[in-house]
Amino acid sequence: MKNYQKHIVSILFFLLAFSASAQLTQGKRIEFDRRNDIDEENLLIPLKESGVLLMQSKVEPYHRKSTFDFYKYDSTLTQIWKTTFLPDPEFDLVKTFRNQQFMYVLFKKTDKIDIGVLRIDVETGDKSYAEGNLLTNMDIEHFVVLQSKAFIGGKYNDRPVVVMFSFFDYTSKVLPEVHSNNLAINELDVDEHGNFLYLMLKNDRNCQFIVKKYSYEGKLIKSFSLGNRDTTPISGEVLNIDKEHPILMGNYADGCSLLALGFYMQQLNDDSKIQYINFADLDNFFSFLNSKREEKIKQRIKQKKQKGKDVKLRYRLYLHDIIPSNDGWIMLAEVFYPEYKTSPSSTGWNNWRNYRIGNDVYNNFRYSHAIVCGFDKTGKLIWDNSVSLKDIESSELNAKVQMTQQDDYHILAYPDEKLIRTAVIRGNQKVKNLENFDLKASSESDRIVDAERTNLAAWYGRSFLAYGYQSVKRNNEMMNTDVFYISKLTYTLKKDNE
Repeated sequence: MKNYQKHIVSILFFLLAFSASAQLTQGKRIEFDRRNDIDEENLLIPLKESGVLLMQSKVEPYHRKSTFDFYKYDSTLTQIWKTTFLPDPEFDLVKTFRNQQFMYVLFKKTDKIDIGVLRIDVETGDKSYAEGNLLTNMDIEHFVVLQSKAFIGGKYNDRPVVVMFSFFDYTSKVLPEVHSNNLAINELDVDEHGNFLYLMLKNDRNCQFIVKKYSYEGKLIKSFSLGNRDTTPISGEVLNIDKEHPILMGNYADGCSLLALGFYMQQLNDDSKIQYINFADLDNFFSFLNSKREEKIKQRIKQKKQKGKDVKLRYRLYLHDIIPSNDGWIMLAEVFYPEYKTSPSSTGWNNWRNYRIGNDVYNNFRYSHAIVCGFDKTGKLIWDNSVSLKDIESSELNAKVQMTQQDDYHILAYPDEKLIRTAVIRGNQKVKNLENFDLKASSESDRIVDAERTNLAAWYGRSFLAYGYQSVKRNNEMMNTDVFYISKLTYTLKKDNE
């Protein structure tokens, strides 16, 4: 009884210690009216304190003309510059890539080997353009840039291929030891500190995950396999927290499954042993559930482990780009469930697309919860947490949860149609559970009628950017107006004892 009372007292003390009020303030909002007679897409790239970059593409019917407008805004959403690029009508947008200084846009002629790469200086808006060819009519899946060379990965005759294209002399070269049967490119990643390219391949026949390291000149330096049939990596990202010791991190599965069992880490510059972290070993993997359900699942896992049984929790995981922190880095991911809907959209916007995962095709995704893990600079797990996403649905498979920081608190936020939901954690502790905040129109006389493809991006400090497509009823106008919008949101957490 005394222990029980102590437990209750400690819980009350924790709740009082972390009692806090929170506010999500909507600041400036930018709107672009949309035309219904053209295909329009918008790509938003946050630049932290430097502002935000917007790429707006407009393609007229029958591909008569394509226009690409680039806008740079400062941290108050005031426009700094705008530049426009008009590609040859035969060229289609394929991929984009950004590093600290430049944004790159890859174009390709349909069913031809001709390509073009546009380079935009993020600071000034200056642009340059280079054309060349791919040597073969490949299906492009990956695009990265290292200094003055582009590396383009994809498939030709169902086998992987990577082409290196030089902006200096406009020549192309196929990387060696890539074009083989039963292989598929998993990821292309660059190490800008060491001037290396990392190519990750998956062999679906024997469930191998292969890593190849290439020099800036395109020469193969090293090739090695990771894992085995019981623990096979299924994704990988190169982390350069320490310039001398890059780390490869991603998800792993058993066999050739696409369902992840947990995370792995591997030092790339030495022969250290690969480290695996099973979902079942995380303290708070199920903390997004109510306490009764969480405890029931934990007891089940504990009993299996006591009987010497392997505990395998299999999930589809969307892994974000790794986030650097003062202690090391933070990994953020969402658990999702793919679906296929025959009539996905009843609105005027037909933005649904098909995603191929393995041999299956999907066009809708439900997100159950987000996982957050903090690591130190050596790759040791320090804390973990999870947040409910309430089974939100999306026609796009992309990152939903975004994170900013206030002192040692992490603010997690994600969009849900016209709402923004937020939660606050402090390591493995929950400070504030989910709260809802409404998105507002540009003025009090305007009303948001419908919302589509609402997205959120972490910006700088405690700020987020909400953006997407809305139908707005404006004052004194008979018809609704379709717009693409960008809104600045700032989250403030104030402890009540302050």
